[in-house]
Amino acid sequence: MAVDLTGRKTGVMNTTGGPTTASNLPRVTAPNLGRVTMTIASAQTIAFRVDHLVEEIVIDHAALRRSLPDVAAEAMEMCGRVGSDAIKMERTLTRDPFISAQVVSIANSAMFAPRMPILSVRDAVVRIGLDAVRDVVVMVVANSTMFRVRGFERQVDAFRRRMVASASSARFLAKAVRAEAEYGFLAGLLHDVGELVLLERCAQEGLVTAATWDDPSEGTLVRERIQAHHTAVGATLCRSWKLPTGVIDAAQFHHDYRSGGKTHLAAHLVAASDVLADYVLPGAVPPQVPAADQPIVEELGLTAAQIQNILDQARPAVAGLISVR
Repeated sequence: MAVDLTGRKTGVMNTTGGPTTASNLPRVTAPNLGRVTMTIASAQTIAFRVDHLVEEIVIDHAALRRSLPDVAAEAMEMCGRVGSDAIKMERTLTRDPFISAQVVSIANSAMFAPRMPILSVRDAVVRIGLDAVRDVVVMVVANSTMFRVRGFERQVDAFRRRMVASASSARFLAKAVRAEAEYGFLAGLLHDVGELVLLERCAQEGLVTAATWDDPSEGTLVRERIQAHHTAVGATLCRSWKLPTGVIDAAQFHHDYRSGGKTHLAAHLVAASDVLADYVLPGAVPPQVPAADQPIVEELGLTAAQIQNILDQARPAVAGLISVR
């Protein structure tokens, strides 16, 4: 029988075979009522950080607004202003030689197929209209001057090609169903822009690198979080740029175009244009299922001949826009 340090019996047997001392008394561990330490996997930490980054992005409208160059912002605002004309638009766009040159180049592409060459911004506005010029300006900014993600050139270029393919398909789809112009090109162009914004920010924050992008653990998790949040980020960007409601709707609801019990036409058209992009991208092997038989496309109520006509118009338009740098 062991005794305590005062010599009293403790009721605890001393099993060491030697005298009972403080060093061989049974050790009792008190419960830790304070801080609890948990081990969190590296991948889990990345997920938390991406989610937190999204929270920061969607509340910082000023930063998103600043991502649009001043000339482009002014041109877009001018398109919605009564009294805007070709002379004012030319005066604005020519302050940025790159953007103005791109506008003229794209206005001459197969997308607009002018009967006579377009030689100036003023000519482009007169021939294709203010709304079309706005769409072209946004495309130039999104594809050429806005996003440069070092180490991710391959991914960004693939994204750019798909943006153009979706935009071209959406433009001709909107015409076929007699939808408003804002439901077409611009909505198709920007509906997935949230992915590009998040890739850029994740790379800047060191959450993903070119080396880890294809990693089955960390890379996969970052891609999943980007996919989960890109609609909210894309809609916030479009709202910050003061784009038409249809464009914002398309970015927000293209994965759920029946959200709230109603069909969001812009989002439905964009979802269908995303499917058609697989049939019009240069060099891509189209799906074996005919485009007209794809459920999202079929729901639009267009005939197989109408869908084929859209593809025939979109293919050269996409090829022309992709070649513009």
